[in-house]
Amino acid sequence: MAGTPLIDVAERESTLASWLRKGETALEKIGVFSRWVNAVGLGIFFIMMCFTFADVFMRYVLNKPMLGSKEVTEVMLVLLVAFTIAYTYNEKSHVHIDLITSRLSPKPQLVLNTITTLFGLEVFGILVWQSVLQVFFFLKTSSVHGTVIMIPSAPFEAMIALGCILLFLLLLRDLFKNLAEGIRLGLRVFQWILIFGVPVALLVFAILWMQPKLWQLSLPLVGFLGIIFSLVLMFTGLPTSFSLIMTSILFIGHIRGPATAFDVSSTEVFSTAANYLWSTIAFFVLMGYFCLYAKFGEDIYITAHRWLGHLRGGLAIATIGASTALAGIVGDSLSVVTTMGSVALPQMRKYNYDDHLSTGAIAVGATIGPLIPPSMGFIIYGVLTGMSIGVLFVAGIIPGLLLAVAFISVILVQCRLRPDLGPRGGSSTWGEKASSLKAGGPIAALFLLVIGGIYAGAFTATEGGAIGSFGAFVIALAMRRFTLQSFIGALVGAGKIIGMIFLILVGAMMFTRFVAWCNLADVMTVFMTGLHLSPRITVLLILIIFFVLGFFIDLMPLMLIGIPIFHPVAMAAGVNPVWFAVMFVMTIQVGVVTPPFAVILFAIKGMAKDIPITVIFSGVFPFVIGTVVVIMLIFLIPPLAEWLPGLLYSTR
Repeated sequence: MAGTPLIDVAERESTLASWLRKGETALEKIGVFSRWVNAVGLGIFFIMMCFTFADVFMRYVLNKPMLGSKEVTEVMLVLLVAFTIAYTYNEKSHVHIDLITSRLSPKPQLVLNTITTLFGLEVFGILVWQSVLQVFFFLKTSSVHGTVIMIPSAPFEAMIALGCILLFLLLLRDLFKNLAEGIRLGLRVFQWILIFGVPVALLVFAILWMQPKLWQLSLPLVGFLGIIFSLVLMFTGLPTSFSLIMTSILFIGHIRGPATAFDVSSTEVFSTAANYLWSTIAFFVLMGYFCLYAKFGEDIYITAHRWLGHLRGGLAIATIGASTALAGIVGDSLSVVTTMGSVALPQMRKYNYDDHLSTGAIAVGATIGPLIPPSMGFIIYGVLTGMSIGVLFVAGIIPGLLLAVAFISVILVQCRLRPDLGPRGGSSTWGEKASSLKAGGPIAALFLLVIGGIYAGAFTATEGGAIGSFGAFVIALAMRRFTLQSFIGALVGAGKIIGMIFLILVGAMMFTRFVAWCNLADVMTVFMTGLHLSPRITVLLILIIFFVLGFFIDLMPLMLIGIPIFHPVAMAAGVNPVWFAVMFVMTIQVGVVTPPFAVILFAIKGMAKDIPITVIFSGVFPFVIGTVVVIMLIFLIPPLAEWLPGLLYSTR
């Protein structure tokens, strides 16, 4: 009899786990459905690229502009975002900081993961609720998007609601999975209390927090608390986008009331996705993935290998050179490191290169991408500040080349001191060298077409992205580099990145509104002005702050939170905005190769599992010093960043 209660408990636990597994299995169908919805979104994306290219062609070649092309592109972008966010979550591609969770044992890790899943359900429960209400509001008011062809808004808001519903159901699936796993592992009572108690406590806190009369806090203090709260959420492992959205709802609710917070959450998804300027990111991401799957990076590396491989450290130098060239058509760090890691690392290991030098060169070569146009960092900076993206693109050329020269110098110095780090590779004949140049022709043509067109004022950066992606697609077809499988792979890869970026952008735009309502930029400006520092010292202090933060926070949230606050501070100090933008982007880019939160280094570790992460960390250190030297050089000699943009202004 004494054992009967234990048997009953075990049976109840087994039954509960069984029901949870059944729920998980049923919701797995949502994952399959999200894959098909994603496929529709990617088809729309390809049509959007072709449509924008056709619009530019009609306008500049035939002088017959397509009316309403901007509005059509915007609503297609809405569909792209709505149809990709759930699949991106299903593929675990939303950015999150696993600095803490990855170091926990299985049970605490499961507890924290389940808590963040419940947080995610709270966030998307609100978004589902508000997006559905927004659909009815658009229907009731006959709301339209645009002023030329006036497209009804309700159907597209309904697709946003669909995307949020799918993501909510996938979160529910993961909750069932985690709870069943918790029963299997035999979590203790206090761990179950944490799992359900923390989200409930957050809900209670939210209700009380949205009663500002209970707190009597100044707006700037609320703003700083919001930043801290968002960072705490990120470090729990909650995806960055979820953290920003949750923080924005809570803290806007505090300063403006729950109604305003919910209203912002209902309108920001649509307004961000329908922002024509943000399509620049989508097009350049697609261009990068077309180039990646067409193996243009391999062509560039082979060319650099033929010309430089026979030198001591030559293969590492070739990696830097190829990364610089590839950055001119990709602009995304992960795309560059993936390409160079798969092509250059086997070659360097073949010739017995030291792993420190090999991995270090591959890692820092990827940091050139955000400077050499097209640059995701400059696109984001331009949209958030209203600065010309084309001007920022041009401003990054000389600093990007200087960075490449610095990295090559680091390699030469290391191999001079220790020749065993980078032995000489095989030599190539002059015929082989000349022949290798042919592969770079299409790549150079693509770069000149896009950047040259933007520089000449023939088209905007957004149109340049569409032309570049269309051009990469056509070149890949002409060179017979695309199979149906590689074409689909490029679209799927681009779609996951876009789904991840745009959900972060939604959170960031909500967070930016919160920061603006708290007057944080004004407070920081007054504070920095009160220190009576010179403009250069002010800029140096900002750079140091973000250099340190880059060790712990991912590039995207760091930019999206930092730019709205510190760009006005720099402008109030009277510095050149282009000069500041270049140094800011360079400084935070160091974070992707500096531990402990170094996305690029962990990507290399994933490709070279036998190389200890400590070797990769130490291998990148000399190159980080080289990056700091270049930043200081631009700091001391501003024309290095300002001269080309000045030339651009004078030619228009």
